[in-house]
Amino acid sequence: MDSTSYSHFLHLPKGVSQSGLKPSIWARLKFVFLGVFLVTLIANGALGASLEGVIYPGVSVGGHDLSWKTRAQALQILQSNPPMQHLTVKVGDKLFEADNKTLGVEYDLQRSVDMAYEQGRIRNLPILGVMKTGQAAQLGYVYHIDNQVFNTFTDKVVKSVGTDPVNSSLQINEGEISVVQAKPGYRVSAELLNTLIQQSVVDAKDQIVALAPVVTQADIQPEDTVAASDQAKRLMAKRIALKYEDKTFTPNAATIGHWIIFSEKKNDKNKMQLELSVDQKQVEGYIQSVANDVNVAPINKKVTVKNGVTNVDREGTDGMAIDQLSAAKAVTTAMTDDSAFNYTITSSPVPFKTESNTIVTLDLGRYIEVNLSQQHLWIYQDHQVIYESPVTSGATGAGFPTVTGLFSIYYKATNTYLNGAPYGYNYNVHVNYWMPFYQGYGLHDAYWRGGVFGGQDYYYNGSHGCVNLPDATAAFIYNWGEVGTPVWVHN
Repeated sequence: MDSTSYSHFLHLPKGVSQSGLKPSIWARLKFVFLGVFLVTLIANGALGASLEGVIYPGVSVGGHDLSWKTRAQALQILQSNPPMQHLTVKVGDKLFEADNKTLGVEYDLQRSVDMAYEQGRIRNLPILGVMKTGQAAQLGYVYHIDNQVFNTFTDKVVKSVGTDPVNSSLQINEGEISVVQAKPGYRVSAELLNTLIQQSVVDAKDQIVALAPVVTQADIQPEDTVAASDQAKRLMAKRIALKYEDKTFTPNAATIGHWIIFSEKKNDKNKMQLELSVDQKQVEGYIQSVANDVNVAPINKKVTVKNGVTNVDREGTDGMAIDQLSAAKAVTTAMTDDSAFNYTITSSPVPFKTESNTIVTLDLGRYIEVNLSQQHLWIYQDHQVIYESPVTSGATGAGFPTVTGLFSIYYKATNTYLNGAPYGYNYNVHVNYWMPFYQGYGLHDAYWRGGVFGGQDYYYNGSHGCVNLPDATAAFIYNWGEVGTPVWVHN
């Protein structure tokens, strides 16, 4: 068998080989591969040198070709062709104009150029980078959106056309729960609007975005109110016992129903639902009615000053007032579960004041005079009238006269509810200022009178015994008068 030898480790062709021997096929292939590698290496080096400091060919930003451009040249091109400046949103026959500032959009041209420059840059292999950029190097602008500004514009568009859907809710009346049906709305889809506008921002071209309102269903349907309804029923069935000395007060379902409010909130699955809570202000209104029943007004000491001689007409006696706020907070906290709740109400003394008066009128520096026959009120300070106002007192002809005599303000409260249930009356009203001067009788504002006071219609159409005041008068007395300020009520 013949043996074959070769002239060189590179296996040179026969004509080149010193030995004159013919190389094998494998030797020839290795020689070709080596040649291709050397050519590629040289070409890669040359291409890398030519691309140093410039953007690779085939790279564009926002449709602007930045091939072979330095970053400074590319930035100049983008600055001379600024991205979107104006957008028009058309909904039906309404047009909403916006610019980048209105949308909260800010394009970052320098960052856009930097990203373009980085395209295709593979360490030591510029040839592969050029091949890659040739396939996909159409870049958009880098931009930032101020979501608060963006949402302000989209909310304006959505709210300007059509109506919102109305969620289903619950109402409680005299302890009975009823469902308020949901109503569909007719609005532009906020999600679609946001998508279209953001696509326009990405395209970075002035555009007109057109869309039409569609029917939108309420987030909360009647079947979604069942859980809140069941919870409300359990709370209205809750037994609450408020004890003070030998008296116990137990609010019924109708009263507890006044305390319950429903609000809308997203659950952990991002779905809207009704959430039940207890309004402490309503609870405070109920506790106020309890206070009216058990509080003892102080009996002020009365003295008469005549010809410089002081005579004691009546000795003073301290009163008593329950701690209303602590009781209201305790009840509100207890409403977080269904179990029964017992609470002992605490109280504190209310010191009496000393009143000086004459036979004809009060000889005091500060006091309030209410004339029932004239339906008018005067406020005295330093023996001078500093304020006066019409009033509406108790409906005498209907059996609700205002108590007469000399009293004093023994309690002050703002933003509270007056509940007539303890007295057998069916009312539960909100007042801004409440200043009782004798048991459940007091001075307070009365929005339901529509600003009309001072007329003789009080006889059948007056209050349940309180002195109703215009808002401004109630505010003045509340800020001017202190607990203990005398109130003289007469016919």
